[in-house]
Amino acid sequence: MKKRIIAVPAVLAVIVIIILVWRYGPGDSIILRGEAEGTIYSQTAEAPGKIIEMTAGLGSRVESGEVIARLDDTDQRYALEQLEITLEKAQLALKILLGGAKQEELQNARSDIDMAEANYRSAEAAYNQARDDVEPLNHLLDIGGIARNELDNAKLRQTMAAEALQAAAGQVQKAKEQLSLLSKGADSDTIAMAEADIAEIESRIRQSKEMLDKYEIKSNRAGIIISLNYNAGSMVNPGYNIADISADGENYVVFYLPREYSPQITYGQFLTVRSGKNEYSAEVRYIDVKNQYTPKEMQTYAVKNKVSVKVKLLLPADAPIKAGDSVDVIIKK
Repeated sequence: MKKRIIAVPAVLAVIVIIILVWRYGPGDSIILRGEAEGTIYSQTAEAPGKIIEMTAGLGSRVESGEVIARLDDTDQRYALEQLEITLEKAQLALKILLGGAKQEELQNARSDIDMAEANYRSAEAAYNQARDDVEPLNHLLDIGGIARNELDNAKLRQTMAAEALQAAAGQVQKAKEQLSLLSKGADSDTIAMAEADIAEIESRIRQSKEMLDKYEIKSNRAGIIISLNYNAGSMVNPGYNIADISADGENYVVFYLPREYSPQITYGQFLTVRSGKNEYSAEVRYIDVKNQYTPKEMQTYAVKNKVSVKVKLLLPADAPIKAGDSVDVIIKK
């Protein structure tokens, strides 16, 4: 029996051809390497304070509007309560003006002034202490004696103390104006001023309630939390990025297309993306206008040492492809 001898070079040639057809496509198509990436949205604080609770963890899924962190809102709630008390007093003062003030009511108004002035003195002492705490920390930071975070926290306390002092001064002024209104009697100008004061306080209450809502940091997108930048106990200011969310239904495939093929694709066109044995239709959403070389980690035989353009495809919302996954993009020649 004769043995059949097959030339090794011929076998290798067949294998190479098979690989090339699989990897780079038949004669009417080209296969390029792509990488999936998500769309990231920052979740920033809009109010200053200490984080007292992180309600969502790294890698957890959140819905749009879901609370992911809560800040200490004690001072803000207190300020709102004081405004609501001030409104009640202003409304009572207007009622008294319209009906005439009694001696007891005048005495109560004087007591309100005493209380407001006592609160102001307390707030002033707290502000002076917070202000004096900042200066030595500046020096310690310059010589490397403390971390930047300690100085930031001290400055935040100074800012909050200044706001409390300003609010206390406003309470003193309002208390004095109320006594003045009660003392003058109910002429039309006095009544109009009292009504304007009530409108102003109501406006400040609405603003305070809107601000109070910002002490809950809520997700601006549905998706997966991919990073948490602060923990419970951290002090934050408006603009601090608390977390990052990779949004649902906003995953893209990035690939580099040889320049000679760029006239063949347009915005809104659908291309085939292959992940394992599954294929998906993805829409062209971005075509870079600048020429560049394909990054080494994404090079294939088809684009090696060739000038390319960066292209982004929007994946279907139901495609089970995650950020960082490698895929094939099939382009018809």
